[in-house]
Amino acid sequence: MFSLDANGQTSSRLYLVSMGIGDPDNITVRALKTVRQADVVFAMTRVLENFPELLQGKEVHNAGHGLFTPMARRKQTDEEADAMEAEARSIIRKAVKEGKTVAVLDYGDPLVYGPQVGYLKEFRDLNPVVIPGVSSFNAANAVLAQGVTNGPRNESVILTAAKTTREGYQGTDPLVKLAESQSTLAFFTMGLALPEVVRQLMQHYPADTPVAIVLHAGVAEKQSVLQATLDTIVDRTEGGKLPFEHMIYVGEFLERA
Repeated sequence: MFSLDANGQTSSRLYLVSMGIGDPDNITVRALKTVRQADVVFAMTRVLENFPELLQGKEVHNAGHGLFTPMARRKQTDEEADAMEAEARSIIRKAVKEGKTVAVLDYGDPLVYGPQVGYLKEFRDLNPVVIPGVSSFNAANAVLAQGVTNGPRNESVILTAAKTTREGYQGTDPLVKLAESQSTLAFFTMGLALPEVVRQLMQHYPADTPVAIVLHAGVAEKQSVLQATLDTIVDRTEGGKLPFEHMIYVGEFLERA
């Protein structure tokens, strides 16, 4: 349960804040206000580099990547992750006890494949508040300038990271099952193996189904769209070679471009 102050606002001292995606001016006014009032900030280097003036004079700490979740142990040892978690736990609880406001900064939507979502569970007793912001999905939709729910035969969009294409995945949502309805698919592409994704999708989608890859969504001077079809996308991307910042869309709504 959230406790409220006299103005009907949450009285939390801990916030998980989206700083937007891409250019710094994609941050929301509410996020700006929240960070300005924060005394202590946790963030990854990528976020810190975008907002040096906003964070000037604040107590800043490394938020890690996926702390308080199994994600934190993918690229470091258990001992290293445990040490980072213990330090963050100590700093945050001490700061809140002293009446300070703590902001954990993330980018995009913190609750869609967000690396800092573990802070919410770890500090649930502190009534953390999430400040929403512009996600890569929002930004990529804007680059496409098309209604992603306006397909000629369906109006649904499935968000996925296609983890089901990875060896050993035990989830109940295999990609071939998601593809059965031929709904629009929007891929958050962290480590996605494009040739394998295409192979599985073509079990249900026609080979000429439109595909769009949005590159660098939210970065005004770099964002762009690569158009193809399922049967040509692998060749168009030289086997799936793409920059880190991209989203992939598959669906008939793209036919209306």
